[in-house]
Amino acid sequence: MDSVMCDFLSPKGVALFGSMKEEWFFGAGVVVKDLKDLGYPGAVYPIHPSASSVYGMKVFNDVREIGGAVDLAVIITSFRQVPEILGRCGEKGIRSAVVVADGFGENGAEGKLRQEEMLAVARKWGIRIMGPNTLGVFNPGGRFTTIPYEKGYSLPPQGPLSIITQTGMYGPQAYPFIDYRAGIGSVIDLGNMCDIDEVDCLEYLKHDPGTRVISLYMEHSRRPREFLEVAREVSRTKPILCLKAGRSEASAGAMASHTGSIAGNDKLYGALFRQAGILRVEEYEDLLDYAKVFSLGLLPKGNRLGVITLTGAIGIQCIDAASPSGLVPGMLTGPSREKLPSISRTLGSHPIDLGPASAMDGPELFNHYKKCYDILLEDPDIDCIYFNSYISSYMAPELYEDVLGHIEKNMKKPVVAWSYGPSKEALVKLAALTESHGIPFYTTTFKAVKALGHLCSYAGWKETV
Repeated sequence: MDSVMCDFLSPKGVALFGSMKEEWFFGAGVVVKDLKDLGYPGAVYPIHPSASSVYGMKVFNDVREIGGAVDLAVIITSFRQVPEILGRCGEKGIRSAVVVADGFGENGAEGKLRQEEMLAVARKWGIRIMGPNTLGVFNPGGRFTTIPYEKGYSLPPQGPLSIITQTGMYGPQAYPFIDYRAGIGSVIDLGNMCDIDEVDCLEYLKHDPGTRVISLYMEHSRRPREFLEVAREVSRTKPILCLKAGRSEASAGAMASHTGSIAGNDKLYGALFRQAGILRVEEYEDLLDYAKVFSLGLLPKGNRLGVITLTGAIGIQCIDAASPSGLVPGMLTGPSREKLPSISRTLGSHPIDLGPASAMDGPELFNHYKKCYDILLEDPDIDCIYFNSYISSYMAPELYEDVLGHIEKNMKKPVVAWSYGPSKEALVKLAALTESHGIPFYTTTFKAVKALGHLCSYAGWKETV
């Protein structure tokens, strides 16, 4: 695995430069505390010219005073101090640095000049730079972080999603990963991307055994040809979801003041994504929402959608959502249609509407759900399944435990879920219960169907390469 990225994500020793103020929401002191709380197994060396201790740890006045080996420097200071710190790190033998400091390429002509001067120092010493204007990395599995903001929680659920981003908005201080039940592998914020870029990250994640799906927030690529080549290779085994910012001329101008990005022709990026098998998404939450369905590790054989619902209206909405998502409503085979009336005489068509059966058969509804699921599971004309349920004072979340367990135990086709009802609190509980059984839960029917659409699109692309 690439040793450069290993130094950023799993260093054996880290030097932290910046404010060592305790009990504050930002600074090097926050990182020191987080590393202690996470149980980071490596050596931590706080560096500050006048502080003596932070959270019970000795603070060194100069990096050159450190006796042990250091793989990574994290610089959370003013831009004015960065070149000198990099020089001292070079003398110490440190060859990787996360530069959190801003005021560089995103800050106009003067900032661009400062960025080039900083890079010249780094190149002199052979130091690789992540940033500047970045939060760095968050690696829950390695119990390592460089995030300089207090986030209010410790380790989120660990899982197969790794995120590459050019904004701190996907950091653990900005998104409640503690509630993201599909689980996080790692988060890499590239900031201004003056050196380490998305190509380096994709090459690393291609070989990372803990990563099964990659979400990418991109403003631009410095190396579009290399990006296409590497992304296409990665996509063969690991799906890539991408939110490409700067689609309009107005937003392209705003990007220049965000990370110093230079927007390219959006149509060219669209063509690049199609060639590389990258799945383009539309908004901030999509990179996390749609990644959930890929966490199942199941790919459909086709794009035929099966629907189980408690109301006919939602079945119609599924059909409406299917076409723009690249899906078609599945047509049940004759044997499947013949089995439905034996479950309840109200059944016989698809989408399967259990609403009338719920009124007629009462609690037997939950057995109906399982039997209808089995029919869709075994039907050769169904490739993926949408599951809808209802929650109320008489339909408590725990009543679905047996149904959800049955789906999880017999999941041979991808399944997504959405529920409705008069209690927001109960819906939150049902969502948690559903996802505890490995079934992605979505906030709308359209999102649930769209997630399956992305899954089918990716499966179809893989068949062509």
